[in-house]
Parts: sequence; structure tokens; C-alpha cells
Amino acid sequence: MNEMGTLKEVSKTKHRILRNYFPAWARILGSWNSTLVYVDCFAGAGQYAQGEPGSPLIIFRTANELIRGTSTRKGKKAPFSLYLFFVEKDQKRANALQSLLREEARPFRSPSQVKFEVIPSDAEDFTSRLIRSIPRGLPAFFFIDPYGHPLPIPLINQILAKPRTEVLLVLMWFAINMHLNNPKVSHKIDEMFGHHEWANQPFMHGHGREREQAFLDYFIGHIQAKYVLPFQIMFSPEDRIRGKGRRTKYYIIHFSNHVKAALLMKEVMWPLGDEEGTFVYSAASQLRLFSQQPSEIELTHRLLETFQGRAISFDQIRMETWNWPFLEKHYRKALKNMESQGIIKIQRRESKRSGLKGKDLVIFPGNT
Repeated sequence: MNEMGTLKEVSKTKHRILRNYFPAWARILGSWNSTLVYVDCFAGAGQYAQGEPGSPLIIFRTANELIRGTSTRKGKKAPFSLYLFFVEKDQKRANALQSLLREEARPFRSPSQVKFEVIPSDAEDFTSRLIRSIPRGLPAFFFIDPYGHPLPIPLINQILAKPRTEVLLVLMWFAINMHLNNPKVSHKIDEMFGHHEWANQPFMHGHGREREQAFLDYFIGHIQAKYVLPFQIMFSPEDRIRGKGRRTKYYIIHFSNHVKAALLMKEVMWPLGDEEGTFVYSAASQLRLFSQQPSEIELTHRLLETFQGRAISFDQIRMETWNWPFLEKHYRKALKNMESQGIIKIQRRESKRSGLKGKDLVIFPGNT
């Protein structure tokens, strides 16, 4: 995406997700991997018209802060290195990004463990080459943020077939929706799915929200990921002034094959939901929308029904219910309240006194 335009409110959410998730991802995987890879497939020029940082600059700064902070805490070099690849097909934007990052690195004396490369190449071509060269098991995070269509789904599935690899994808629904019934660009949809079967799906004859949800389910169904978290982005207030109304602009979707990645992303995404009426977050298509005030009563009933008669760790509870619309703090509060009422028992194997975390065993009552 060309980031030389005006920074809109909706774009800030992408940046917040990246800024909050990337360092947490790097700390966790960097604790037992010496090298981590980040790939921005549609990097742009790195900066907006008013000087606001785009995603490449945000990631570069965050990576430097992370490495320096890790080194300071331990009194020695961070135990891992970060390789940042910024792919931008347009040569002019790629040159601008290269200059921006070089200038950014100079005054801060970027740590040797943060290495970056601007790739003036087609995202599909470069990604195809890169995934063939990434060693199996090396953690990699791909950010796919095109203005129009994303990378082809077969290529995304090749990315996700690599262990410890995740994808954060921006699905531009408003553009795709306009293209679905346009025969002049149908070949682009063919390339995205890798086939033409999409043209015969029921959503092609649907309208409004029903059409949108059916397409989203169809798209997600083609991605080979166990865990999927979509974040719905509505048109921003400035867009609505131009007559867009309360309609979906795009989805930010996190794909992974490890439950802990999904849980971490949920912790990042959830607080951003329903901000100024612009953002809506849905953990899964069959669940109600997240609200800023989740019901503890609802969570309590769900837990008692789901885990009836079981003794299960706190971590495992969260992993088995990863797609429930509740955060770790909500589980902790509900379970501790249930303990205080004598409904459940907790054997503390990791936390102390009245805490609750990790391996602590929660014992639920049987059917009475």
C-alpha cells in the first residue's frame, strides 16, 4: 500500500495491532530461537504525508527498542536476531523507504541484531522464493496489507505450512466486493483463490451483510490455519462523510496454527474493538461481537457447562476456549469468584496464595 497519503483513523488500528503484537511475539519466540523473520509484503514508502510512521517504520523502531531493552535487562546482548524484509514493487517508493530506514538507523545506532532489507520486487515472486529458503521451524511473521487483492491463497497456505509461521492479512472487502461481479477483473479473483469456483458460490447472488459474511466464511475456509481471528474495520468517520455509511472497509485477519499465538493476538485485538464506533471485533463468525463489558455471569455458566466434572489447568481452559469472547483477566476473575463461593476448587501449582495462572489446577464440580 502506498503510505504517502493521509493517515486515517482506521489505519491506526493496524499499526496498534502490529506495535502491540510484534514485540510480544518476538519475546516469546526469541526466548528459544536465535533468529526471527518479519516480512511486510506491501511495505509502501514507510511514511504518511504528514510525517506519521507507516508499518515499516513502526516495526523497525519497535524491533530496535525490543533488542536494546532485552540487552539492558540482561546486561548482555539479546539472545536473538531480527531479520526484517520490506517488499515494495514500486521502485520510487522502495527507494524512499530505503532512505528513510537508513536515516532512522543512523542516530539510534541500530543494534547489530536488527537487520533489514528493502526488496524492490513483486510480493508474490519474493514471497515464493523466501518461503523456499526459510529453514523449517524458523519463526516468521508475514504482514500482508495490499490495497486490492492479497497474495494468492495457495501461496498463503504455503507460508502457513511452515511451522511457527503466522500471517496477519488485510482483506480489502470494499474493493473485492466491487470486483466480484465485474467480468473485467474476475481473473484477479481467480488468481486470489487459485480457481474459478468462487463464481458459482451463493454469495454471488447475495446482498449486504449476508453477502459479506458468506464471502468471508468462504475465504477463511480456503486458508489452512487452525486458528483464525478476524477484526472488522468499518469505514472511518471521514469516509462516512462521503456517503459510505456504516459499512465494512476491510478485515484484519490473523492466521496461525498454534493456539498460544491466537490467544496472544486476542489479547491485543480485543481492547481495540468498538473505538469511536469505527472498529468491530469478532473472534469467530458464530460468536457474538465482543463488547467492552463482557458478562461474567455468561462466562461462569459456559465454564461450568463445558468443564463439568473435570480437573484442568488454567492455561488449558483458555486454550480449549480460545475463540470465546473473553480475555485472560476475565477468566481469572470469574474463576476466583467461583472459588470464593465454593463452586470450584483450585490447586495452586504455579501461583502463590490467591493467584491463578498457568499450571494451576481448576477442579469443576460434576453433575449434581
